[in-house]
Order: sequence, then structure tokens, then C-alpha cells
Amino acid sequence: MQPDVLGIGLAGKTLTDLERKILSENTPYGVILFGRNIESAEQLKSLVAEVKLVSKRPPLIMVDEEGGRVDRLRNLVPGLPSAESFGEGEKPDEMSVWLGQVIGMALRFFDIEVDLAPVVDIRSDAAPKGLERRTFGKDPASVEALAGAFLRGMHSQGTAGCLKHWPGIGMGSADPHYGATVIDISLQQLMERDILPFQRLGHEAASIMIGHGTYPQIDDPDLPASLSKKMTNDLLRKIDFDGVAISDDMEMHAVSDLGSYEEIAERALMAGNDVILFCSHVERMPRLQEFLARRVREDGAVRSRFEDAVARGERFREHCQRLRDVAGPAPGTFQDVLDETIRFCDEYEATRPYREDSTPDVDRRRGPRRPGRTGREEWT
Repeated sequence: MQPDVLGIGLAGKTLTDLERKILSENTPYGVILFGRNIESAEQLKSLVAEVKLVSKRPPLIMVDEEGGRVDRLRNLVPGLPSAESFGEGEKPDEMSVWLGQVIGMALRFFDIEVDLAPVVDIRSDAAPKGLERRTFGKDPASVEALAGAFLRGMHSQGTAGCLKHWPGIGMGSADPHYGATVIDISLQQLMERDILPFQRLGHEAASIMIGHGTYPQIDDPDLPASLSKKMTNDLLRKIDFDGVAISDDMEMHAVSDLGSYEEIAERALMAGNDVILFCSHVERMPRLQEFLARRVREDGAVRSRFEDAVARGERFREHCQRLRDVAGPAPGTFQDVLDETIRFCDEYEATRPYREDSTPDVDRRRGPRRPGRTGREEWT
């Protein structure tokens, strides 16, 4: 079996025949889960177990679980607050650590190795669309402190994190899901502000997600960072980061409109991405895997870059396993996860500043205290 550098999304809550074929014949490096894949605790645990069982080599399972508006577990656990909320109440560092522990504990129970979080983008005066309330602060020190606390909380439970979105899209003009987002600042400004949390937390995290922002004062104004060697390789490695570079979803319009899957996958690889995510159209994966395998065979430069990416991916695998070894066993039952989440939510509410609401925040969050009560951004 040839090593793989792709991360793929699944179509639904159970594996299709095509997905089983892909996993068994040429297992991707990673599988990323979304809300469409999650219905119940039992179903999610079974899905992850089957993915690993049918694969020649179990892929790393990944998910975006930040809390707030990006909460893939919202149908399973009581509502988790957004990153921005931690700067609005008491005990921000303590609460950030605890949120990381709660999320890490939940993902460990489901045998999910990697949380594609925390966001370490630095919020501007007005957060761009797509980043609303997902950032920890408006200055590098606050972001480093709170995102670092969150990261260490997850690590303590045996779950790896991933810093995003390199090299910082907090001053972006738009949501990269739907088109280009422009960060019109100089390299010096970027280095003195947006890059600092990546630089200070990168070694600890061992993985960084490459965003799709464009930086016209630094590179080609039409070239997203994920396809830019200057941004993804030269600048990223300049901060002495030797971990794995994971692309943001290559099916976002900020990058997907620039070529075929095959073209943008090769460009992303050669730019310096070590793991390349395609999160929606799994039916295109066999052809894409065949294309990359052929390019590795026929082009020495592609082969060299591929081998480097595979080596970084293997080191990150080892990092994930070390975290698990140190953390010890996973939670015994999902009720253990729920109980800890409820304890966190109660304490979190006690740290919130007083606000007059037509429905008190605590009532909206608590509800009947049963699985299925969900967290939404407006509750934080």
C-alpha cells in the first residue's frame, strides 16, 4: 500500500460501499468528520470503529470541534461556548483549559485523534465572515495564552490539536468558504502580529492548518496561501516549525475555483502542504489518488516533496500516540463525558458577566440535561 497525503470526508452516518473500497484499497492519511456524520454517541463510535477496521492502516480521524458556532458534537453534548467568550468573563485561562479537557475527553471517547482547533487568528475590530466569535482575542498575547490553555487541556486527555488558519486571516475581507479573502498587510505587520501565536505554540501543537487567504503585499494577489510556496513552505519553516502542515478544505471556493482536484492537489503538495483535505466529494478520491501516485512515479521533484510530506505525517502520528500514552485510558462511558461537560457548563455560567436576557442564559444552556440538548453560538 502506498502512503497517502490526503484527508477525506465521508458522505453520511454510515460507510458507503465506495468508502469501504477506498479505505480498504488505498487508505487515506486522514478522515475528517462533520455534522452530517454524527447522529448519536453509539452511531459515531461505531462509525469511527468501522473506518479503522476496514482500513489497511487506520487513518487519523479528525474533526472541527471548537465550541460555539463550530460544534460538530452539538447533537451529543450540552452547549460548548465560543472562543471569544472566554475574554468576556472571569477565570479565562482556567475555563479555556477546562474546555480543552472536555473536548479532548469527548473526542478520546470516540477514538478521534485530532481536533482541528484551536483557532489562533487574531481578531480585528470587525471579525470577517466565517470567523465570528471563533477567535480568542484581539492581540497576540491574549490569543497565545487562551489558545495555549485550550491546547494543553486537550493534550492532557490524549487528543491532538491543530493551530489555524496560517498565517492568520483575522483581518480578512471575506469568508474563504465562498470566495477570496484578502489580508492586505505587510510582511512586517504579519510577523509582528498574526504569526506570533503560531510561532509560540507551533512546536507544542505539532500541526498547523494552512488557510486560503491571499496576501497581496507579500505574494501574488491571486494566490491563496495554501497554494503558495512562499507562504506555506518558506515563511512557515522560517519560524522553525517542523511539524505537519495540513491544508484547509481544498473544496472551499477560495481555492477550488482555481483548477481541477488533481491540479490543486499537486499545487498544494508542491507548495508545502503535508496533508491535503478534500472534505465533500469522496467519489472523486480514487481518481485523485491514482493521479498523485502517477505523478510521484514520474516526477522526481514531486516524489521528493511527497516523501517529505509522508515523513512529517508519520511524525505527527507518533505525536498523537504519545499524547494518548501519557494521558492513559479513554473515558469508560459516554455518561462520564456528559457529566464532565455539565460540570464545566455550570462553572462556565457562574463566570459570565450579568446580562438581562428575555430567557436567562443558564436556562437556555441547561435545558433538561439529557443527551441531544445542543449548544448554539447565541447561548454564549
